[in-house]
Amino acid sequence: MKRHQKWVLAGAMILILVLAAAQGRRVRHLRESEAFYRWMLAAAVNERLFQDESGQFKDKELFDRCNAGSQSLAGLAPAVAAPNEPAKDAAPANGEVSQIGQASQEYKNDPRIWALAQSSELADVRASFLKMARTRQLRFAQDIQYAEAEQSGVGLFNLFFGFRKVAANFIWIQVDRYWHQGENYRMIALMKTCTALDPHFVEAYLIGSWHLAYNVTAKMMDTPWPQRKWESRYGACVGEKEKYYYVAINFLKDGIRNNPRNYKLYFDLGFAVYKQKLKDYQNAVKYLSEAIRQPHDRWVPRQLFICQELNGQYAEALAGWEDYSRRFAETQTGQEVAPRFIKRNQGHLLEQQSEQAFAASAAASDPAEKERFRQEGLKLRGQAKDIYTVLGSTEGDGLRMRIEATELAEQKRYMEAVALLDKARWESAELWDDLSHRIMRYKAEGNLPISLSEQKEMEREKDAGLCEGIPQQERQRVLERNAKRL
Repeated sequence: MKRHQKWVLAGAMILILVLAAAQGRRVRHLRESEAFYRWMLAAAVNERLFQDESGQFKDKELFDRCNAGSQSLAGLAPAVAAPNEPAKDAAPANGEVSQIGQASQEYKNDPRIWALAQSSELADVRASFLKMARTRQLRFAQDIQYAEAEQSGVGLFNLFFGFRKVAANFIWIQVDRYWHQGENYRMIALMKTCTALDPHFVEAYLIGSWHLAYNVTAKMMDTPWPQRKWESRYGACVGEKEKYYYVAINFLKDGIRNNPRNYKLYFDLGFAVYKQKLKDYQNAVKYLSEAIRQPHDRWVPRQLFICQELNGQYAEALAGWEDYSRRFAETQTGQEVAPRFIKRNQGHLLEQQSEQAFAASAAASDPAEKERFRQEGLKLRGQAKDIYTVLGSTEGDGLRMRIEATELAEQKRYMEAVALLDKARWESAELWDDLSHRIMRYKAEGNLPISLSEQKEMEREKDAGLCEGIPQQERQRVLERNAKRL
C-alpha cells in the first residue's frame, strides 16, 4: 500500500513538472509573440507614416519577410498606393504600403495581426526577430531586452522589468525638477532614458514634447532664414529654436511607434507641433487623420477639419463638418459651431472653383469658350460672396471684402482695393497675413507707394524658406512658392 502511494505521488510530481514545463513554454511563447507583435506594429507605422530607415538596423528586411509570409492576411487589406505626402515624410520607395502596414491602419485588425504574430505561419520569422533583437539589429526592438531575459530566467526578468516602470517614474520626477530649476539642457537625455525604461509611459512623451516645443522655446526668437542651416535628418532649414521643434517631433514619433493605438500622440504631433508651431498644415492633416483612426475623444476631428481648411482641402473639410453636424446634432458644437464652418468651407470651395473657371477662361483660345468660363467664374464668385454675407461677423465680412477687393483690382482700381483690404485685415485677424500680402501685390501692380516696412517684408518673403546648404531641388520649389505668393 505504501509502495503504491509512493508511485502515485511520484506520478503526480512528474505530471506537475510536465504541466509546469508546458505552461512555462506557453508563457514564454506568449511573451515572445507579444514582443514580436509590438515590433510588427511599430515597423508597420514606421513604413506607413515615417519611412525612417537606417543602414545600421534591419527592421525593413525583417518586415519584408513578415509580409511575404503573412498569407492569413491576404484579402484583409490589399496593398494600396501610399498618399501623396511632403518630401520630408515621403511615401515608401516602391510607392505602396505593405499588406501588414495597410492592415495596421485600422485598430480593428489588431486581433488578426496578433494571431499572425503568434502563429506557426511566421515561426521562422519570429525566431529571427528574437535573434536580431538579442543582438541589437532592430531599431524598433531596442526596448525589448530579450538577451537579459533569456540569460536570467523568468524570475529575474519579472523582477528587473517590474522595477523599470518604478525607475522611469523616479527619473520623470527629476525631469520635472530640472524644468523648474531652469536646467533645460539636462532634460532631454533624462526624458529619453525615462521612455527607454518604460516605452508605454505615454504622458512622458506628451509632456516631454510639450516642454521641447513650447516651454524651452518660449523666450527664444525665431531664427532669421539667412541664419538657418539645412538639416538633412529633419529635411528642413533650422536654427537653434527650430531644432527643438524637430526633437519634439522625433520624440513623439518614437512614442507612436511604441504606442500606435494612442490617439493623443498623433494629435499632439499634428496639432501642437505641425499646426501651431510650424504652420505645416499638410503634415498636420496627415497625423490628425491618423488620430481619428484610433479610439478618440469627440473634439479630435474638429481640429482635423480646421487643418484641412487651412491646407486648402475645402471639400474634405466640408464633408467632415457635415458628418460631424449630423452625428452630434444635439450638442452645442453640432448646432452652432459646425454650421458656421460648413458655410465658410462652402464659400471657400466656390471661390476655388471660380478661380479654376477664370484660369480656364484665360487658357481658352475660342472667344465663346473664353466667355463661357468667365461667366461661370463670375457666377461662382457671386455665390461665394452671398454665403460670406450670410455668414456675417468679422470672418464672413473679411472674406467678402477680399472678393470685392479682387474685383476692384481686376478693374485696375488698385487704390480702392488696397483701402478695402486694409479695412478687412483689421476686422479679421486670422486673415491678416493673406490680406497683407494682397495689399503689397496690388500696390506693386498699381505702382502705388510701398512703405519701408512693406519693402522689408517683401525682401524677407523672397528669402523665406531658403537657408545655407538647402538642396537645389528644394530651393527651386521654395522660390516658385514664394514667387506665387508675392
